[in-house]
Amino acid sequence: MRNITLHKIEVSIIEAEKGRIFIISDFMDIASYDAVRKALSRLVRDGKLIRVIRGIYKKPNFNEFLQIEVPVSPDDLARAIARSNNWTIGPKGDAALNILGLTTQVPAVYHYISDGPSKKVLYEGISIVFHKRSNKIVSGYSYKTILIIESIRSIGPERMNSDVIRGIVNKCSKNDLKSLYEDGKRTNKWIQEEIKKILVMGGYDYA
Repeated sequence: MRNITLHKIEVSIIEAEKGRIFIISDFMDIASYDAVRKALSRLVRDGKLIRVIRGIYKKPNFNEFLQIEVPVSPDDLARAIARSNNWTIGPKGDAALNILGLTTQVPAVYHYISDGPSKKVLYEGISIVFHKRSNKIVSGYSYKTILIIESIRSIGPERMNSDVIRGIVNKCSKNDLKSLYEDGKRTNKWIQEEIKKILVMGGYDYA
């Protein structure tokens, strides 16, 4: 049974793209928690997986040109941690602006609002900090909606202009705009007004 479990998990990893992040629950349809954990530990020993932090793994992604293993991005790791714990999260402050492409400045600390407990994780010299917020502020929102709302909040009404709005629109799919319209109804009035401008520029018919 153990060899079958190991083989099935290994096949799933082989078929995934390089650098793909996995958590234990990704394989719970194959075997029990303990069996999956042991199989993943074996694959780490065999060099077919890399343990990023406890309970989170990635498929190796070695850059031949740079001769380095490409590290997991802080945002991808934060989202994996949230997925592993069934939290809803969204970046805030400088992290939100960087992830949305509104600034090129890479933060030393990635801050996230979360409906889970407050927590700090250190990875590759970068801090990932989860801030507990009430469920009504976080739960039920899509990641992209939180990202945009927190970016708007960080920028402030005085600095929201057509260039910023265009930058946000360029990062949004039609589904993102739809979620933003629905979720945005529950946020502050001034943020709702900025969301309307984003929807208009994005060509979303919310009337």
